[in-house]
Amino acid sequence: MSQPSRPSNPFLRPLLAGLALVTFQTAAAAAATAPPLPAERAKVLQAVVDCRKLTSDAERLACFDRATAVLDEAEQTGQVVVVDQAKVREVKRQAFGLALPSLSLFGGGNGATRDEPIKQVDLVLAGVRETAPGRFVFTTVEGATWVQMDGDLPIAPRKGDTLVVTPGMLGSFFCKVDHQSAVRCKREN
Repeated sequence: MSQPSRPSNPFLRPLLAGLALVTFQTAAAAAATAPPLPAERAKVLQAVVDCRKLTSDAERLACFDRATAVLDEAEQTGQVVVVDQAKVREVKRQAFGLALPSLSLFGGGNGATRDEPIKQVDLVLAGVRETAPGRFVFTTVEGATWVQMDGDLPIAPRKGDTLVVTPGMLGSFFCKVDHQSAVRCKREN
């Protein structure tokens, strides 16, 4: 059995390795930006929608009565959860900064309008703890904890100050307290 030929040029190996890496990164980036697959509708909701296909008024009304009764019971027992866009935005805001597997559950599906990504969250500080000179841990009135990762804040933040958090690159975040410079931070809880 013959061995596959290997490049004899010492510059060719790093070039091929780099090309493989670029190809992998390009494929990974394409996969990351691909739109999510449409969410499958709950069967009890689909049953209500399917009633519209019936042409006889009496059959359609009877179908709607049965299907909406089942949907109502499923919602009351927690088997189906119905939320509006305002609640979705609030959940996304509360989860801002947390490393969660996915919030696509709240993104809609089947052509539903999707919210824009959160670009900034304005929070009010409920407490501040200094971990080193110029370094702080911020607790918000909602109960979130943000930890300063770098930089120094020359003026110690206080309870009631505004904490503005914005996303950075590669999953990082920046925290800005009132009119001070932004510092890199991460959400702890």
